[in-house]
Amino acid sequence: MTGWMNSAGHKANILNTGFGKLGVGIARSDTGTPYWVQTFTT
Repeated sequence: MTGWMNSAGHKANILNTGFGKLGVGIARSDTGTPYWVQTFTT
């Protein structure tokens, strides 16, 4: 979350009151590296 809030583009989406729903997902690579995704919708 800290990384997203420190990113101007991600922070703008998170704080955009035009979005009413948020989906978050995570996947891990074979070496354990996490990959996160956010999906915003009205």
